[in-house]
Amino acid sequence: MADMQNFEAIAVKLAGVAGAMVSMRFLHGTWLERLSMAASGALLSYYLAPWVSMRLGIPEGLTGFLVGFFGMAVAARAWETVQAFPIAAVWQAVIDRIRGRGA
Repeated sequence: MADMQNFEAIAVKLAGVAGAMVSMRFLHGTWLERLSMAASGALLSYYLAPWVSMRLGIPEGLTGFLVGFFGMAVAARAWETVQAFPIAAVWQAVIDRIRGRGA
């Protein structure tokens, strides 16, 4: 009986990993980028699925799969946004602004 409960608990947590792995097929990038996004989707699922499951009233395994699946897509978009952000230009504007006020 205890072994079955342990198996079910592990299966529920692995549902998020499965969702992230399924989502990998639809994303672009190198294997390393895709694996890191899968890991982030699985981590989101691990920590977020119990709360979402409680709030929505759906089984935690299904919630874990969905959060892993869509969490990876959210992580991919966030990474694309970070890469597209003109960091050098923003820092230059901040430096120029500080120098302009000091003079």
